[in-house]
Amino acid sequence: MSTRIGVHGLGRIGAMHARNLARAAGVDEVVLIGRDAERLAGVERQLAASREEDEAADDRWAPVTSTLAPLEEALTGLDGVLVATATSTHEEIARTVARAGVPLLIEKPLSLASGALEELSTELEATGTPIMVAFHRRYDPGYQELRRRVEAGDVGTLRHVHAVDNDHYALPLDYIPQSHGMFLDLMIHDFDIIPWVVGEEVVEVTAIGSVLDEPVYAEHQDADTSVVSLRFASGAVGSVAALRRSGAGQDVRLEITGTDGAYGAGYGRRTPITSTEPGEPGPSDVYDTFSDRFVPAFEAEVDHFVAMVRGEAESLTPPRAGLHATAIAEAAGDSFRTGRPVRVRPTA
Repeated sequence: MSTRIGVHGLGRIGAMHARNLARAAGVDEVVLIGRDAERLAGVERQLAASREEDEAADDRWAPVTSTLAPLEEALTGLDGVLVATATSTHEEIARTVARAGVPLLIEKPLSLASGALEELSTELEATGTPIMVAFHRRYDPGYQELRRRVEAGDVGTLRHVHAVDNDHYALPLDYIPQSHGMFLDLMIHDFDIIPWVVGEEVVEVTAIGSVLDEPVYAEHQDADTSVVSLRFASGAVGSVAALRRSGAGQDVRLEITGTDGAYGAGYGRRTPITSTEPGEPGPSDVYDTFSDRFVPAFEAEVDHFVAMVRGEAESLTPPRAGLHATAIAEAAGDSFRTGRPVRVRPTA
């Protein structure tokens, strides 16, 4: 079967996805969708340059075309569409694509409130259209192996979880007011992946945070440095520590400790932690950005999407999969503002 995949939203993330799609097995054409002819041409040039740098380009790259047609019209003739537009547009675009019956991969979040997301999930499910929300860590080999270890019983009974989510570079100042805050913008990925890996829901959180870099965070009731403690349904505990800027490099990892063993994803020679033990080598070629850290995850996510489009796989991240993560983020925000532990809203 011939497979044509559209990409709507051509910022840094959309362009990265377009590149991965053009290199993915089973894709016959990538169609860039936009309203700005100059932007479309720029992304086409960027992808052409990437193709020239790719030694395996002749064997792996699909042709890239573009269209200025509105999304509703562009969907005709597409077998799938990847959406990387602004968060405020996600709900309506998801409805448009789902009603058209075109398989969809859309950047998170679908909605900024768990109640609205629950209603939207029900609406989207009723269309029967296959949908993936871009919680990319579920497609990462390290996190998948960590989950397998838990399911195989290698960890034993869960006791403690610890995650680190440090960005290398500070956010652009003009993005901070529209970021929706550290818990929904950054730590939401931890709130998604942790329950998925350990197989338990989080029932209570306590969040603390500080503004140590830019005063604009405080102006928007946000933080650039934060720790969220977690209590699971079983009584096990955990924590997520996050920084908006870490000069050591991009640092994203998760470790699980149980009665029988301890395992971690994100640990290796590129992890930007320098041991002070005698004779221990320091890190080399540390991760620069989140897209650098998660190259395998983003490629696997796109591969899975193509397989879903072709009817060969089911979504690991349907709309409803984001409900618990969003509820945890909401509870963390409430705890940060009130200084008290907050119970996580139960989700269906």
